[in-house]
Amino acid sequence: MNGEPLEETDSFTYLGSTINKHGGTAEDVKARIQKARVAFIMLRKIWRAKQIKTNTKLRIFNSNVKAVLLYGSETWRSTQKTLTF
Repeated sequence: MNGEPLEETDSFTYLGSTINKHGGTAEDVKARIQKARVAFIMLRKIWRAKQIKTNTKLRIFNSNVKAVLLYGSETWRSTQKTLTF
């Protein structure tokens, strides 16, 4: 581009999703699971708080952890490999 060579990569992250040259979704699913784990751990104080009702905790989980996990999932291919994660 403009006389500069472009670097070729096997995978990259675009808008939070991992894209690879093989078109698979396994890497993206693994990355999303890890990001959801981090989101869950960051809310550790909320999960342990006795003064917060379970219903409120579920709403926080659904809006924060699940949202991180499922972002971009509508583009994932369902394969046997991704179903076993």
